[in-house]
Amino acid sequence: MNLTRPQLIILGSALLVVLFFVGVFTGILPGTRSLREKPPEISLTVWGVDPQEFFQENLTGYETLRPNARVDYEEINPATYENDLINALAAGKGPDVIMFRNSWLPKHHNKLIAVQELQLKLKTFQELFPAVVEQDFAPDGKIRALPLYIDTLALFYNQNTFDKAGIAVPPKDWLDFQNLIPKLRQKDSAGRLAKPAAAIGGSGKTIDKAEDLLMLLMLQAGAKMTDAEFTQATFAGNVGGFLPGLDALNFYAKFSDPKDIYYTWNDDLENSLDNFAKGDTAMIFNYASNRPAIKNKNPFLSFKAAEMPQPANSEKAVNYPDYWGLAVTNNSQNPDWAWDLILYLTANEPAAENYLKISNRPPALRTLIQKYADHPELGVFAKQALSARSWPQIDKEQIRTIFSDMISAVISGQLDSPAAAGQAEREVTNLMRARR
Repeated sequence: MNLTRPQLIILGSALLVVLFFVGVFTGILPGTRSLREKPPEISLTVWGVDPQEFFQENLTGYETLRPNARVDYEEINPATYENDLINALAAGKGPDVIMFRNSWLPKHHNKLIAVQELQLKLKTFQELFPAVVEQDFAPDGKIRALPLYIDTLALFYNQNTFDKAGIAVPPKDWLDFQNLIPKLRQKDSAGRLAKPAAAIGGSGKTIDKAEDLLMLLMLQAGAKMTDAEFTQATFAGNVGGFLPGLDALNFYAKFSDPKDIYYTWNDDLENSLDNFAKGDTAMIFNYASNRPAIKNKNPFLSFKAAEMPQPANSEKAVNYPDYWGLAVTNNSQNPDWAWDLILYLTANEPAAENYLKISNRPPALRTLIQKYADHPELGVFAKQALSARSWPQIDKEQIRTIFSDMISAVISGQLDSPAAAGQAEREVTNLMRARR
C-alpha cells in the first residue's frame, strides 16, 4: 500500500501518541518511581474557569488509573480568576494545577513549574500539538503548559443575507471581502448606515474582539509585534522598507470612514454580537467559543463559520488564537504527579476528545485536528489551529485596551494613524518595561 506524505505524517503522529502513552501510563512516571512500587497517597487541586462537568468524567478516569490520587476541581469566577490565583499563590495556598491562558506566559512564567523531560520531551510535544502551542507555552524550549483546545478567529456570516444578495460562498481573501461590502451594506433614505455588511473598523466599544482582529491583520501583513529580546513593542515599525502594522491599521480603519466606498461600521452602532444575532449585520469575526452566545441570543439565526480571510496571493495562512491550557504552579507539593494529570487530560486522545465533546470546542491534538477537519461546526477552527500564530503580550487585557484606544483615536479623527500607532507602541513598551 502506497501512502501519501500527509497520510504518513498522520500515521507517524498517531504512533507517537501510542508510544508516548505506553511510556507514560505503564513506565516509570511520575519522576523516577516505578509503578510496580506502591505509589504515595496524593491529593491534587485544580482551579479553572470551566464548569466542573467539563472535567468530571476525565478526572474520574484519572483517579481510576491512579488509585493513589485524589483530584479536586474548583470552578472560579472568570471575572476574578486571575486576581484570585495571584493572591492564592502569594499566600502559599494556591492549587497544584491551573487553567492557563495562551497569552499569560510573559506575565506569569515565574509562577509555574515546567514539565520534566522524562515525562515529556520537546520533540514529542512538537509532534503532538501545532506550532502555536510551542510559541505560547514553550518559547524557550521549557514546556510550561499544555492546551485543552485551540480556538481561532473566523468569519461568521448570515446565510440568509448572503442568499438574498446572490452571494454563493464566503470570501477567501480580504480583496473578496471588501468587494462584498457594497453588496451587503444597507443605508436608509437619508444615506445613513442601516444594516452593516460587516463588523469591522470600530473599536472595542462596539465590536467584540476588535483588538484581536487588528492584531491578526498586523500579523498577516508581516508586522514584527515586539523586538527579539522582548524589550519593546515594534508593531508600528519598519520591516524591509514597509510599515505593515500601519498598513493594517489603515486597512482596518477605512471600514469606519463614511467617505470610503467600503464604509460599513461606526461606533454609534450597538454591540456587534447583538447586531449580528438580530440579523442586521451580515458578517462578524469571532471565536468558536462565542457560537453558543449567538445562538442563545437568536436560536433561529441561520449562520455559518468560514475560514478567516487572508491577504490576496499570500503564500501561507496566518490565523489568530485564543485558548486555555493547563499548567503546574510552583505552589504544588507534587509537581510530577500534577504533570502526570495534565498529560492524561491533554495529550491522551480519548480524554482530550471527551473534553471537546462536552465543551464543544476545537481540538488541540494534531490527531484530533485531522479527525475534526470536516466537522460541520468545528472543522473551520480545527484546520485554522495549524496556521495560528501568536505574539508575546505582557498583559493581554491592558494591551487590548491600548489597541481599542488606538482605533478610537484614528476613526474619531483625534490622531492620524501614524501618531495613533506610535502612541500605542510606546504604551505597550512602557507596560513591558514596567513588568520586567
